[in-house]
Amino acid sequence: MNSDSEQFGGQNSESELDLDQSCHSNEEGPLESASNQSVEVESVMSDDISSMSRPLRSSKNKASSCKSRQRKSPGTITVADTALRPKKGTTLFRTQRGSSTGSLEHLAGEEQEDNVFDCLEELAASGKMTSFRLPPLPTIREIIKLYNLRAQKQLSQNFLLDLRLTDKIIRQAGNLRNACVCEVGPGPGGLTRSILNAGVADLLIVEKDSRFIPGLQLLSEAAPGRVRIVHGDVLAYGMNTAFPAHIAKVWEDEPPELHIIGNLPFSVSTPLIIKWLEEMADRSGPFVYGRTRLTLTFQKEVAERLTASTGSRQRSRLSIMAQYLSTVKNCFTIPGRAFVPKPDVDVGVVHFTPLVKPHIQQPFKLVEKVVRNVFQFRRKHCHKGLEMLFPEAQRLRMTEELLRRADLDPTLRPVDISISQFRALADAYSRLCRENHTLFSYDFRDELRQKRHSYRQTKRERR
Repeated sequence: MNSDSEQFGGQNSESELDLDQSCHSNEEGPLESASNQSVEVESVMSDDISSMSRPLRSSKNKASSCKSRQRKSPGTITVADTALRPKKGTTLFRTQRGSSTGSLEHLAGEEQEDNVFDCLEELAASGKMTSFRLPPLPTIREIIKLYNLRAQKQLSQNFLLDLRLTDKIIRQAGNLRNACVCEVGPGPGGLTRSILNAGVADLLIVEKDSRFIPGLQLLSEAAPGRVRIVHGDVLAYGMNTAFPAHIAKVWEDEPPELHIIGNLPFSVSTPLIIKWLEEMADRSGPFVYGRTRLTLTFQKEVAERLTASTGSRQRSRLSIMAQYLSTVKNCFTIPGRAFVPKPDVDVGVVHFTPLVKPHIQQPFKLVEKVVRNVFQFRRKHCHKGLEMLFPEAQRLRMTEELLRRADLDPTLRPVDISISQFRALADAYSRLCRENHTLFSYDFRDELRQKRHSYRQTKRERR
């Protein structure tokens, strides 16, 4: 990437930071509902069972117990699958409606466990459980403690633990109920919980760091049949066959029920969005299913460049490449202090919706070459960068011809060139390439390297 590729720094000076030390007091449990209920996990030892005030119920009262509980606290039972039935003597988590905290009860004996799960089975069979939310689980803070997770600076890892913010990110993606989602770089799984609680039908998780896989498997077990985990690099992962074919829609139709969501590491966010933009132009990868939408986090400066308008100081190569292919929205900014470890920069949430018809009807690589050359001298007149498209022997003549065909003022600065003017430049350059078949493959860097090599060789011969 050139200087406009926005390589990110902004990491803490330590290579590894303990996430547990900076978990915020406003971190929420994974099951906070619209009424701001929370779950407090308490440890209850098995030898305290005799002191528990709640009596055991006989199996004869299973149905009436279930109905009574449903009347008293509608909507509080959230597990709809008997695959989550624990073994005898294990600990169950339960929320209680009407109080700000929940309780952890240890149910002793097979009879009481059967009461709970038979009740859940009856509710599921009756259709009264219309929505699936994750059962109470250890908080992200507890997951970090449990697996001794530390952020690694070399991977640009910054984790978002505040579930109110992860829920806000998910709302920017739109309605995810019964949709398919690919989450990139989930880390300890904070954003993953918000995605699952939104009611998705199929969640594909792509995680490169093996340390996070056990915690993600815990979420997979809590949402049986809805989560798939891929341990690998998303830059090398192909999504063209990752989802069922029946969700695909014609490009000109409404976007499919498929979303890509991710809190991206700073070090991969720019090459990854360039990769997806190229696949968007080619209608490959996740875009074989139609105009797949993306909701991603970027360093604030990159988010501003992606959405910068003509004449803005933030206008860059990324601005043109993103905006000629999609509608780009800078949704909101997350302060750096909300992340663990705290980066030196804030983070922007950006939403992409592919356009039915791109503003520039030329191959992606041709457009990228023109835009890249223009912005390599962003503070100079545009003709300076355009000259680098042509061999030195023909440089001035062909640059003048390109500007004439595009009807472009050579004294314009790169940030002042609109999308429509870039379209004219790309069209004019495409015609010149058809007239000269070797022109598109020309790279001024190759010519420069060859000149340097010849100079060194001549210098050695003189010695």
